[in-house]
Amino acid sequence: MVQKIIDNNKPLYLQIREAILQQIDQKELKPGDKLLSEAQFQKSFNVSRITVRKAIDELVEEGYLTRLQGKGTFVKKRSEAQQKSLSLTQVCLEQGKKLTSEVRSIQEVPVPAEFERLFSSEKVIAVERLRKIDGVPIMLEKNYFPLEDTFLFENDLSGSLYQVLDAFDIDPKYKGMNQVSISLLTDQQAKLFNVQSGLSVIHHLGTVYNSKNQLVLASEELVRVDLPDLFKYYL
Repeated sequence: MVQKIIDNNKPLYLQIREAILQQIDQKELKPGDKLLSEAQFQKSFNVSRITVRKAIDELVEEGYLTRLQGKGTFVKKRSEAQQKSLSLTQVCLEQGKKLTSEVRSIQEVPVPAEFERLFSSEKVIAVERLRKIDGVPIMLEKNYFPLEDTFLFENDLSGSLYQVLDAFDIDPKYKGMNQVSISLLTDQQAKLFNVQSGLSVIHHLGTVYNSKNQLVLASEELVRVDLPDLFKYYL
């Protein structure tokens, strides 16, 4: 099926990415189905192979597609448990823990380099919060939202962000990118956590999409893992 690039303001690879996601969402592509080859995508969209590869690489990274050497690229079968995006509020409820959040800032900022490919604008709304479980600082999170989500400036964000989003008909349903590494807390970060600087923490980069595979938010989290008896963190 020949496709045409119709949005001159949007990067070509994003348009290809969205076209593939739309086919998955509409069940035109089902789990286990094989995608066109890169050469076929290149001809269909009239773009370079590098552009096609970038779109497919992202979908592989985010868990929508999988590559099998010598066979091609396929739609990945993901269970509902893997796809479903649970908020920290929901996780704490399941573990019987009391969660509180200190909103440290909410402002427009340049898109972080890690997420530049995800947003169409040069700036995003950044919400920084310190999350505490049973009174103990456990997570420093920064959530990045599209600029049109201006309602964030007018609402109480010390509770569940997902509930705020739901009130504005935004459904944070599925996890996308799930990138994990280990970082050492800086002096400033350690003061927030009330621990010594240099403590090893999980550095988690993630994305959340709605049921239409549209980006809801991108997030960066620093999570303490030195208190396993207090809280079990799930990616």
